[in-house]
Amino acid sequence: MDYEKTEPFSGNMEKVLEVARNAFIQNNFQIVHDSETEVEFTGPGMLSSRQNPIVGISRIRIRGTSGNLSIEAEFGGIRQLTKYLALFIVGMAIFFLVLLGILLPKQGQPLNKTILISLGPFVPWPVLIPLIHIWMRSRTSKVLERLFTNMITLGREG
Repeated sequence: MDYEKTEPFSGNMEKVLEVARNAFIQNNFQIVHDSETEVEFTGPGMLSSRQNPIVGISRIRIRGTSGNLSIEAEFGGIRQLTKYLALFIVGMAIFFLVLLGILLPKQGQPLNKTILISLGPFVPWPVLIPLIHIWMRSRTSKVLERLFTNMITLGREG
């Protein structure tokens, strides 16, 4: 699990799970398991970092047991988007290396300069991709923190 949290809770479990259902169903999650004390969802997948950060979750379980409320989530959508981004960048780098490797030598450019021109724009990406991954995980964790707090607050009131 990428995210786990447990808090003491003795309020209305039905209200807590209803808040969770509403939040996740609105974001196109599918209910996998639903009972009086537990609900589990699978996520729709993440297509862009501009989407609601909650769709970075691929699987989430919210469970109430013996005076506690716990949440467990996997960030598979974030991992998938990061892999896609890395493959896209590598593919673009190879494409430019081949394309410019054919065109530039015909214009008299030396091999080392051709490689530098081809791969230069891609130099920052080995640093940027992990930073983007960390940023997306942070956003998704913060959304889960807020949702968890809201679920507990509304469950105590109801």
